[in-house]
Amino acid sequence: MFKILFIFIAVSFSIDGVYLTQRNQYTREDNEFAPIMTLSKDSEKLVASKNINCDDFTKYALNCTAQAATIYNSTRKRPPMPNKLSEWCSAVRHLTNCATDWNVDCRDVTENYFYEESIKGHIHVLRNICDDEWFISKYQNLPRCIESSAAAWEDCYTKFKRIVDDKKNTTHEWTHYVTHFYLCCARAQFRRCTLESLLDGVNKCSRVQAVILQKFSVIVSQGDVFQDCDFNVIYSNCPDGDPRPDEFLLSKLVMADDTEDAGNRLSAELCFIPVYLGIQIINNL
Repeated sequence: MFKILFIFIAVSFSIDGVYLTQRNQYTREDNEFAPIMTLSKDSEKLVASKNINCDDFTKYALNCTAQAATIYNSTRKRPPMPNKLSEWCSAVRHLTNCATDWNVDCRDVTENYFYEESIKGHIHVLRNICDDEWFISKYQNLPRCIESSAAAWEDCYTKFKRIVDDKKNTTHEWTHYVTHFYLCCARAQFRRCTLESLLDGVNKCSRVQAVILQKFSVIVSQGDVFQDCDFNVIYSNCPDGDPRPDEFLLSKLVMADDTEDAGNRLSAELCFIPVYLGIQIINNL
């Protein structure tokens, strides 16, 4: 099985998690855990052919990578700065479209294709980060927060990706119960790692900003491991114990700040944001 040579972009969230495989080696069930839709057979017929050379997958993947790098190129595995978020989104969208276009044009003429689960994970990220105007508006307030926590965030993500890529490279069946278990453990551990780094008191993140950046981390982790980890996962059996945050850590997340960075008192609306989003994040941990 070949691994696509897409480079890391921005926080390393690219189609490096989408794999090329032989059709007769890969089977999948139709009961997806989230309603993220790709093209159906009927809708595929309505899409104009891109005239892709379906005989050279490697060249196609490299071209997509090079094109994405001209949009946004980063060697660091960390969240994009707010003024670069649109470029990051454009690069992720381009890679996602590349994978979708290949599957539409070439699936019937070659045994090589992109895993649907990874494409859906990327679509999930695009919808919940890049197409969410509310989230984008809040993300614009994070430059100092991202800057001060970037190194710790990168360490968390590097460990997470190492485990995820290792598990995905050992099997074609990412939803097999053993692989699923380890992927879910890694995802939960990553979220705890980023949360701890945001609440360690060292960085320059207000509580509101920490919640927004943690929401980014949760969405990105769902993009890399697009599986239902709420069902039949016994986290206490994870390799390093239960990776989910304890009550003390969660209480720090949902407790509103008394002041903003500039020292002004938060409005009632902003005070509610950490509580509401904190609950949403907790529900996804």
